Amino acid sequence: MMKYLILVATFLIVVQATIAQQKVQKYAVKSGHVEYKLTGSTTGTKYIWWDNYGAQSYTETKSVSITKVFGIKSETKEHTISIIKEGQFWSVNLEENNGQTGKIPNYQQMFGLDEMSEEEKKQFGKDILEGLGGEILGTEKVLDYECEIVELMGAKVWIYNGINLKSEAKILGIENNEIAIKFEKNISISSSKFSPPANINYQDISEQQQAMYGGMSDMQSMFNMGDKYEDDVDVKLYPVNYPFQQFSNKINAFKYKGYRKLVSLNEDGTYSAMFMKGLTGSLAVAATSMKNGDPSEHGNFETFTYKGKNCMLGKLEDDESSNTAVLEIPQYKTYIIIGCSPSVGKDEMIRILDHLAF
Repeated sequence: MMKYLILVATFLIVVQATIAQQKVQKYAVKSGHVEYKLTGSTTGTKYIWWDNYGAQSYTETKSVSITKVFGIKSETKEHTISIIKEGQFWSVNLEENNGQTGKIPNYQQMFGLDEMSEEEKKQFGKDILEGLGGEILGTEKVLDYECEIVELMGAKVWIYNGINLKSEAKILGIENNEIAIKFEKNISISSSKFSPPANINYQDISEQQQAMYGGMSDMQSMFNMGDKYEDDVDVKLYPVNYPFQQFSNKINAFKYKGYRKLVSLNEDGTYSAMFMKGLTGSLAVAATSMKNGDPSEHGNFETFTYKGKNCMLGKLEDDESSNTAVLEIPQYKTYIIIGCSPSVGKDEMIRILDHLAF
């Protein structure tokens, strides 16, 4: 059972890496279509269609990029298609008539937003915005939609409910801009739109993904380890007694050294949240019932008292790259598990605990 707790504390790091690799985009609008004009060093057009908040998507880019390096001018033509559908992705280079395909490890857990309330959708859109990092400069309308303007690493992005409607970037003398010239939301999109092109030589990279993610490519299995584990004995995962609203309030209030929240989840009574700091730092927080196992049996931990509560700090089995704090909340019979990567010292972890304020 404790293997489940270890996965809870680390799964969101895998989510972030996988999203970056597969270019999965989440939206706070159920379906839509955006057409962009590309200007700057790259000129052309880009078209995006999506449904089910991005669980199915189609992106097509037709462009020409011109660069100059040491006075030498080069031109690159691009005509690509990227498709996400039913947990599978296809990436197609129509200039070379080839492509790649594979499974998306996080598909089932990343997109299950149909039952969100309007308030939850607004919070979801805010989570996407905050996850980008950078500085919010203000608001401005694009195509009559009020957008938040975010500045990050020399780029500005105009965002409406998780949707980029405009961007401007100039890095190392290379300028790339996108501006939406057409935007339709909550429209009906035929399922055939998300069918991959035929007559393409696709390379299946599922095995490479499996090797990269160490067997954790099926996100759903992380949250349903109650099916079977280790000696194939059926088990039941107990839901946490800690109120989810209280957990969310503490997660949303957490502000410390540039950490930005990416997402928080309630999966069958186990809560999880993920923060990123720049491109390399990560902080995962989970709440689980004490009935699901004792973390001290699955790692090398120092025990101490933190503000009258029992606390453990150390490393879980098979995880030398990060350290973990486990805080007991006895009145709710709950463990709060905090995983920090890269590892930090005891004093720093206590400061994190102070700012989380469980």
